[in-house]
This record gives sequence, C-alpha cells and structure tokens, in this order.
Amino acid sequence: MPADSSPAAGPDGGGADPGPSARRPAAGGGRPLGRHKLVKVVIAVVVVVAGAKLLGSGVTALSGPPSPTQGALFGSWSGPAAAPLERSVPLRVQVPSVGIDAPLIRLGLDRDGAVAVPPMSVPTEAGWFTGDPTPGERGAAVIVGHVDTDYGRAVFYPLGNVQPGALVIVDRADKKHAQFRVTSVEVVDKDRFPAQRVYGSDDGGTPQLRIITCGGAFDGKHYADNLVVYTQLVGVTG
Repeated sequence: MPADSSPAAGPDGGGADPGPSARRPAAGGGRPLGRHKLVKVVIAVVVVVAGAKLLGSGVTALSGPPSPTQGALFGSWSGPAAAPLERSVPLRVQVPSVGIDAPLIRLGLDRDGAVAVPPMSVPTEAGWFTGDPTPGERGAAVIVGHVDTDYGRAVFYPLGNVQPGALVIVDRADKKHAQFRVTSVEVVDKDRFPAQRVYGSDDGGTPQLRIITCGGAFDGKHYADNLVVYTQLVGVTG
C-alpha cells in the first residue's frame, strides 16, 4: 500500500511540527475534521520520540526489540467483526501470545498541542489517546507505548513477535473485556508515516484498535521505523 504523502506525517522531529492547528481543542469537544486529522498525525511524531531512548538501557542494535517475521508482515487474518460497544474508558491491555499485560493511562494533548506519551519513568505503562474512540467503540482506537527507555525494556518490547490472528484483550471501566484479533502487522518508515491508513477506519465503522510502538534499525539515538499492529473487535466478555 502506498505511504501517506502528507508532509506532516513525517514523525521524526524536524519538518513534522504540526503547527498551531493541532493545539488543544476548545472546551465542549467541538473540533473541525481537518484539525482532528492533524492531531492524529501528531501521535506519530510523539511515538517516535517515545521509543527513541536506549541510553543506559543495555539494549543495543544487536539485542534490540524483536522484529516481525516475514510471515507476520505479509500475513493477514480476517473474520466477522463484533457489534460496537458503548463508550467506556480502557483500563488495561493484554496480548497473551507475547506476554504483554499492562495498565493503560489516558493520553491527551500536552502544552504544545502534541499528544502526550506515557512517562519514561514508568516503562510498564501504555496509553490510550483520549481524542479517539475507546477500544470497542465504532471506529479506530489508538494505544501507544514505549519499546524501551533509559530504564531498560518497556511495555511493548515484545510486540514485534505478534502474529496475525493473535488475541488482544482490553479491560474497560464498564467491566467488559473487549476481545480483538490482530488482522495485520506493519513496519513503516517514520519519514513516510502513513497517517491516514494508521489512524483511519473503514467506511463501515468497524470497531478497531491500533497498537503502535517503535522498531526497525537503531542509530544510537532513534529507531528508523514504527511498528503498527492492526486489530478488530471480535467479541466481548463480562
């Protein structure tokens, strides 16, 4: 699939400044569609920074996070989607096949109008972006997390091992457990981040969840790529 050609999609600092349009929306939740899309692009910018620090972690380019296999990158899973759920704040995300089980914090916008990230000092936490649907609602929800920090391996370090068809569970405040299946896995160049594909949802509004972290080659300061895991809602328990 072609990469998004939007100049704002380049998520590595210079040239990716979202500008004033991405500042915190006014109270009341009203936000023009164009501004909403631009704010979503900023997530890509922040995720790059979120996985950029390996200093002092003991992780090197040779012992870095797992990379998806060719089978995962070119494989896919499909099945019937479950009916959308009502809005409810997510509390925890689990990917049992790769050993991920992490609390979720809420991520809004920071003082500069960019999407905030989980604190580096708590590498075991992931975050849900509050500007998007909650996991299980109609549309595409977004969860981001570090792959590593100055403190060592972080919550999404093993995410590169995930395979299409893998189960993802999100515990919600309404006591329901939204169950997703991984439909595909993608590694994208940060300089050509496909924002529309990553943050968009299908025309039918299928409940979907994207999980995003860093990956690819590490140059001593930054990772070259983002790892994106696409999932769809397939059931609910609780």
